[in-house]
Amino acid sequence: MGQYISSPKRTSKILSDHGIRLRKRLGQNYMIDTNSIKKMVSLAEIIPGENILEIGSGIGSLTEILLESGAGRVICIEIDRKVSQVFKDIFSDGIKRGRVESVIGNAMDIDYERLTIEYNIEKMVSNLPYKIAAPLMLKILREAPTIKHFLVTIQKDMADRLLAKAGDKNYSSYTVKSNLLADYRPGFKISRNCFMPKPFVDSVVVGISRRTLPEGFSSNNDIEKFFGLVNNSFLHRRKKLLNSLALSKDHRTELDKIAGLLPEIGKNTEVRAQDLSLEDYIFLFKNL
Repeated sequence: MGQYISSPKRTSKILSDHGIRLRKRLGQNYMIDTNSIKKMVSLAEIIPGENILEIGSGIGSLTEILLESGAGRVICIEIDRKVSQVFKDIFSDGIKRGRVESVIGNAMDIDYERLTIEYNIEKMVSNLPYKIAAPLMLKILREAPTIKHFLVTIQKDMADRLLAKAGDKNYSSYTVKSNLLADYRPGFKISRNCFMPKPFVDSVVVGISRRTLPEGFSSNNDIEKFFGLVNNSFLHRRKKLLNSLALSKDHRTELDKIAGLLPEIGKNTEVRAQDLSLEDYIFLFKNL
């Protein structure tokens, strides 16, 4: 077998041969460490024949190893038309045989409910573009309920937020919202030196398993309202919870009720947003 696409020499040659200049604004940081990609795919525990969603496929460094691992079909999202054409040339045989599907578009504009149903997608494995990784994961978790398991490479600061506990410095509104929808487990760290061009931060591979929504969350509207409560609670991080909510037109009329509920979760009116757990926020939301 020749060099993998993810080898530094082959990545450089492909980019050079096709006159491709990677653009930071599109989050184009290509992984050039085959061992890390193989380790990542191994953690994804791909079942032979399983259909996989890959976002930010680039020139196919991950796609190649997903196919090698026995994936039935890899549905690849790529925003860069020039890169996508190179990808189609490299995987022309896989496209002809129906094992690769190339979708050109902005990952934030894709209808994932439609996409996952159309291609019967069961799992997502991706090196997510740094620029959109955080909002994109929330979007997919909300729109694609058929995807139960995810294995993603994300920037370390995002992983720190996903894995933080109440009271930690990295605990944020994003932590609470993300953990309502899924459970997160750390995989392994990948040095920034394993990417081209080299980003400013290291990356972390994270496993994600979809959670069953708590009782009382029957629609996306319920999730949206819950997100609103969490966002307003963290609106002014240094302020006490009640003071932050007092500045929100959505919850300022409920301050007395919230103050009365706090003792039931072992808190008082001096508490700050970052000291409440996911379960605490669910309790407040369901009782408002």
